[in-house]
Amino acid sequence: MKQRGVLIIAVESGSLAEEAGLQPGDRILEINGEPVLDQLNYQFLVSQKDTTRLVAQKPDGSLDPLEVENGGDGLGLDLAEDEVKVCKQNCVFCFVHQMPKGFRKSLYLKDEDVRLSFLYGHFTTLSSSDEAELDRIVRERMSPIHVSVHATDPEVRVKVVGNPREGNILAKVDRLLAGGIDVHTQVVMAPGLNDGAAWERTLADLSARRKDHDQPRKGGVLSLSCVPVGLTGHREHLPAVADVDAAYARAFLARWKAEVPRYADPLDGEPWLLLADEWFTRAGLSVPGRTFYSRTWAQLENGVGLIRRYLEHTRGFLKRPKAQGFKGRNVLLLTGSSFAPTLNESLARLNRAAGSRLRALAVRNNAFGESVTVAGLLCGRDLAYAAHADREAHGGRPDWVQAVVIPSATLRTHTGPTDQYTLAGGEARPETMFLDDLTLAELERDLGVPVVPSGENLSQLLDHLRAAEARRTDWHTSLMTQPQGAYLP
Repeated sequence: MKQRGVLIIAVESGSLAEEAGLQPGDRILEINGEPVLDQLNYQFLVSQKDTTRLVAQKPDGSLDPLEVENGGDGLGLDLAEDEVKVCKQNCVFCFVHQMPKGFRKSLYLKDEDVRLSFLYGHFTTLSSSDEAELDRIVRERMSPIHVSVHATDPEVRVKVVGNPREGNILAKVDRLLAGGIDVHTQVVMAPGLNDGAAWERTLADLSARRKDHDQPRKGGVLSLSCVPVGLTGHREHLPAVADVDAAYARAFLARWKAEVPRYADPLDGEPWLLLADEWFTRAGLSVPGRTFYSRTWAQLENGVGLIRRYLEHTRGFLKRPKAQGFKGRNVLLLTGSSFAPTLNESLARLNRAAGSRLRALAVRNNAFGESVTVAGLLCGRDLAYAAHADREAHGGRPDWVQAVVIPSATLRTHTGPTDQYTLAGGEARPETMFLDDLTLAELERDLGVPVVPSGENLSQLLDHLRAAEARRTDWHTSLMTQPQGAYLP
């Protein structure tokens, strides 16, 4: 990392740090004789000993050696954001390379940061992880991390990632496993590139490295997810990559859906091979039942089981008295075309049970192209256009609905997972905003009716509708803190 030490931006009143004389603007350079790399490294180092010796650099450049009796606990500091590490790969299906022009600078950042992988489930190709960083992962127990394998055949992987030095991903994975680090893995599958025999080799290689219950100190591959490649309408001057169409998705599921139980843990039946929801939505098929997915919803942030979890919650919610809170409500829900059929089916059940008038509308993605069907990549202007068109189709009345609901996954707040890891020179904005920088408040002013985030389920949606009626904005923010563009319905 380019930064030297970590910068203090606030000191808790009455804390050990305040007693030691640390102040905002000071920079902690060393702890117990070791250079401080970043926030995560700082947390690791202060937890190692009862007495922490540190070297702080004052704003004038002078050094102040200190000793704090902290018993391995924190010192009471708020630290400045770390700079994120960027990806050195050139993957043929990299989504950032397919971004249309004109979006904010941070959306063109290809993060390749093992800290984000450990803390928030971001996937890393490990391309930026040299020997020293692999050692650090083991030493600081960054487990589990999430690794984009794509292919274990070195020749195939080089074709996928575009880096001739990064074909042997298993060498890095094996080093982490030997050090006791567990790994969640993924394959983004592109037809004719890393499917077929290459996929079967990847599956076999990673399955052979699964967690061994008889060797608890050794790491293991905890899961393998397979996600269909996502292509936008902006692939000019990029390598030719075949898309996953409905026929391909159906053929893939016909071959591999039945294999999922065979890879389940022999002791507890926990699924290990995970197929993303998009295989089913692209194939035009219903998602499987609850037992098809991990008990802990492993790799949910990667689009595995999101629809099933929503359906499970809906089934229980409709039996609760709270569901009657929707009675008489006339609400339009905007979403991506892949989730719209499922959402409309659940809303039909809700309407019958509660006497409500909720309906879902599939929104065309004009910014990225019609091939992008997930809600998380809808822009504010896409949503605005769809809502205006729906109003005109229903007589043009300004109050044609009581409220418009937009997917929480389309929004980003300043309280998200990359708060402490920022793009150098990036500018943080506190508003809840869409990918195209339109804010939620601006969309609401444009439509002239309350606009609320969907939340994760119908219960949270009702909370949001009630909050809007009370002119509050205390939203459930879990989906808003996911990386924008995630596979979220």
